[in-house]
Amino acid sequence: MMLPSKLAVHLDIQITSIILAIALSVTPSLAVLAQESDNEAITITMTTKAVIEIELDPPNWETGTIRPEEEKKTEKDHFTIINNGNCEVDTYIKGGDAVWIDAPDTYKWELSNDDSNGTQKYVLWYEQANETSYTPIKKAKNGFGDLFIPNLGIGEGSSRKFGLKLKAPLADYAKDGIEYFYEGGEMETIVTISGVIA
Repeated sequence: MMLPSKLAVHLDIQITSIILAIALSVTPSLAVLAQESDNEAITITMTTKAVIEIELDPPNWETGTIRPEEEKKTEKDHFTIINNGNCEVDTYIKGGDAVWIDAPDTYKWELSNDDSNGTQKYVLWYEQANETSYTPIKKAKNGFGDLFIPNLGIGEGSSRKFGLKLKAPLADYAKDGIEYFYEGGEMETIVTISGVIA
């Protein structure tokens, strides 16, 4: 049976917002206890809440069919990230392994952390619209990943645009001069963008 020499890749981008709430309680200090006098104590409780709400348009990228070692990229203004919250945020980015949608435990591509592809190892980069070179997207076992956009302001006026580039792995094998991946169908990977208060 001849297996397909190409796959399609579907990339989803998740937004993870870290919301911090700060409660401040102020109680006037009294020299005497209320039960020892006729004085009343007033407790004032003030709560401030910072809300992070990041919007991404579009939230995914369909690369279409991809062959071994092929590169696919979007325009550098393909994605728009907007902070709809009420405070400036620092954003972080991290990637993950790509898995075969039909059987994620059977076949996967590892995300490269060193800019090089290999057998079942792919590379993913981003490029902000105001930059002239790509930055690798890496995996992060713990934490948010690498700093992506610092001090992202509030609202559409402070939005940023960026693009992605993907390089497929080396072929799993070759037959009659044609290179193949073991599986056919669709691969899927997720890029996570997290926001924290700047």
